[in-house]
Amino acid sequence: MVLNLSYNWLVAFLIVFARALGWLVLVPPFSNRATIPPIVTLCLSSGLALLIGPSVPIGSLPTTAPTFMADLVLQVLTGAALGFIVYVLLTTVTAAGSFLDQSGGLNLPPSVDPLSLNQTPMLGQLYEQIATVLLFVSGGYWLLIAGFARSFQSPGFTLGATGRIVQVAVVDLATLFTSSLEIAAPILVVLFGTQIVLAVLSKAAPQVNVWILGMPIQVFVAIALVAVGISALPSYVSQLLSRALTDSAYLFGGR
Repeated sequence: MVLNLSYNWLVAFLIVFARALGWLVLVPPFSNRATIPPIVTLCLSSGLALLIGPSVPIGSLPTTAPTFMADLVLQVLTGAALGFIVYVLLTTVTAAGSFLDQSGGLNLPPSVDPLSLNQTPMLGQLYEQIATVLLFVSGGYWLLIAGFARSFQSPGFTLGATGRIVQVAVVDLATLFTSSLEIAAPILVVLFGTQIVLAVLSKAAPQVNVWILGMPIQVFVAIALVAVGISALPSYVSQLLSRALTDSAYLFGGR
């Protein structure tokens, strides 16, 4: 059996492979090299290259060895920039859960997160894992892959695009804090109100040992509110996913 591989096909494959590798290195959960074996990342990058490579315009392919090597480096940087945007926005859900850990009385010693292998609070891990499940169940990763494929309609990482990269990174980092507070705010307000009620109770009835009853009550309220508040996570994950796709398209002037 003879494989007739043209020069253009091979160059397009390697170009897409380099960008896909830089993208998957930062996109969760594939960014965790300890949980996701490197061979899996390489296979996924190869699969994306096989699917997207034939659609890359031939006129955009490098024709000399120096330009080809430089283009490979630029493609890795382009994929890393696209993956960073997705990583920052999806981390918003984990940050919201971490805020709740600090106020809900569940601030146990941080355990190792199986996805990131970082020390993440309990509710932060819960919110992160729910967000990951929602991405796969709702087909969100197909949208991310489609957005990644559309990124080849733009020239990729250039000196002229660095201004947009900094602008998008700053705005998305601000979104990380504001959106995480927005997700956690309703529960935080109720938990703060619970603490005020317990404080008033300790003054009105000093004989009641609030120090013993306060922590179990606060933990119970936190768990009950989290159980109700999780129902709002799908809409937030959808909004963050749409934001990631929009920012990825704007990042390098794509459509």
